[in-house]
Amino acid sequence: MKHLYSWSIVALLIFTLVLPTACTRAAASPLPLTVDTLKNVEYRSDWPSEGVARLTDGQYQEEIVPGAASKVIVALYPDMYAFGDLNGDGLDDAAVFLAASGGGSGTFITLEAVVNDQGTPQHIASADLGDRTQIKAVTIKDGKIIVDMIVHSPDDPMCCPTQHLVQTYTLQEQQLVKVTD
Repeated sequence: MKHLYSWSIVALLIFTLVLPTACTRAAASPLPLTVDTLKNVEYRSDWPSEGVARLTDGQYQEEIVPGAASKVIVALYPDMYAFGDLNGDGLDDAAVFLAASGGGSGTFITLEAVVNDQGTPQHIASADLGDRTQIKAVTIKDGKIIVDMIVHSPDDPMCCPTQHLVQTYTLQEQQLVKVTD
């Protein structure tokens, strides 16, 4: 009987030491978003016929008409992204850019907000930045996305934007809204 009592004490001690560890593992924080995950997200877009561009390795393509040489192409803007909390949940979200073309000379740039939904990237909002806009930098600070870019001034030819602009956006009710100074 004495051995049974000793084993009961040992089992109870092990249980009290293991249970909190197991519970901590179960409540681990969600995985962070990465550039690789952002390259394989489904983004809402006006360019694809279905209204959605499911990127694979950072790119989506679709024929404009069967057999045509021209294609709709939606691609993640190269090496330009930022991570930070956009929705106040304590998880790092992301700001990325998409470049879209329908076969013509224009390349239309959009800012995209992607939230971290418990480890799963969810595209939540977009903002049009214009044709052939050049993105210089992006940061997320205090829940705001700050975009440093070159846009067209009124006298610029379409090929060559020259106007420097720093624009700030916030996520409000699943929309990116410009912050006015």
